[in-house]
Amino acid sequence: MSSPEQQAKQRVSVFIDGQNLYKGVSKLFKTRVHPVLIARELAGDRDLGKVRYYSGVHQPRENPKIHAMSMRRHKLIRRTGVEVIERTLQYHWEWGVRDRLPSAFKAKEGETHEVTVERHHKAREKGIDLALGLDALEAAYTDECDVIIIVSRDQDLAEIAREVKGRASTRQVRVEVAIPASDKYRHIMEGYDYTHFIDRAMVDRCKDKFDYFQKLPKKAVGTFLDTL
Repeated sequence: MSSPEQQAKQRVSVFIDGQNLYKGVSKLFKTRVHPVLIARELAGDRDLGKVRYYSGVHQPRENPKIHAMSMRRHKLIRRTGVEVIERTLQYHWEWGVRDRLPSAFKAKEGETHEVTVERHHKAREKGIDLALGLDALEAAYTDECDVIIIVSRDQDLAEIAREVKGRASTRQVRVEVAIPASDKYRHIMEGYDYTHFIDRAMVDRCKDKFDYFQKLPKKAVGTFLDTL
């Protein structure tokens, strides 16, 4: 384990799966966070280098309101110095149950329920994990950083850590992961050198209070950027 003095000299690159982070924070804490603030929290006293934010984007004709919201948010994220990598969402028709079913644990044997099934246009992310993984490996194999932090609950991305550890090299790169976690749920992600827990206190310090469905107030944006 490196000393605090050695860690302070380490250069950190952060790779954020935007949708994965949003879903985790939204589910646990009912809010969203600024990528640049989360990256700074995770880097700690170490030198924060590049921060990349990966996000799927709705097609304008499919969902113009959400598309416009995402564009406003991504524009502000870029102004904080974070690189935003976008992938256009792909849509597929799927069947879904419209009605809410009771818990299966409380159901009685032989009990039946009538439900309404309807088809809907489902958006799917394509290429986000691949883009994030390739960029992280490139960062590891170049002189970009000494530490990689992946912000995602997707266990498949742990392959990045295994690949980096298995590569013969005189320069060791540390691979860490960060996941939203409440006090009741703190699961160590296997394969990584360290697991960061994005808890309530961290979320409160990094909260994103802008309403991206509306035009952003210039004064509020300026004040926020001045605090960085």
